[in-house]
Amino acid sequence: MSSNASTAGSMDESKFLKRNRALHGTRLGLSLMITSVAVSVIACEAQLLQHYNATAQWATSGLALWPLNLDLRPAIAALACGCVITVLNLVYVVVALLPSPHSRIKLLNSYASASAFSGFITSLVGIIFVIYRPSASYPSGFSQGETLHSWTCKWKSSNGSTSTPIHFTRDCHETRAGFALLCVLLGLEILMGLAAAAGTLSQRDVSRRRDQQVQLEKLEISAKQAYRP
Repeated sequence: MSSNASTAGSMDESKFLKRNRALHGTRLGLSLMITSVAVSVIACEAQLLQHYNATAQWATSGLALWPLNLDLRPAIAALACGCVITVLNLVYVVVALLPSPHSRIKLLNSYASASAFSGFITSLVGIIFVIYRPSASYPSGFSQGETLHSWTCKWKSSNGSTSTPIHFTRDCHETRAGFALLCVLLGLEILMGLAAAAGTLSQRDVSRRRDQQVQLEKLEISAKQAYRP
């Protein structure tokens, strides 16, 4: 019986290690993908804000490109979300790739879960903020505000009676791309969470089997000692 139990335990451990390697590769690939998408969000929003900062000062010379009721917070929120998610996943990639003499299965499962949850909340808050812009305020005389997206795309969609300011077409596309990438991040974080949950459940299952194996071996030893002449 002890031999059969030991063989079964070895098979369980082998299956667990194979499953863990597959999940580890999946999580690492997802983390790298999330990092690249988050960096793309940063690039889109940083380019927009850089263009705004470079041209906003023209207003002092009578060449104002931006309205008084412009709200920069959606672009700043998307930029901040991209930075937070990038840092979270870079840390996971570094920890996952660093060599270690000790098993870090539990550590990586825990961090992957925390990173996926934090990234999901961050991207969700960013999307909601970009859409609804809570606590938005407007200067006197304005009933609503403009964003970098609404303002640049409004010029882009003009009927041709006025010329579009330079780079506004590009800026419009970048605002759309930044928001779309935030939505992609939300989906990828869900996948990362599922992969992390699968790793955690697999780890708990094998721990339970190990405990059962130890208890079985203790019972066998006790039975042998009881029947020993």
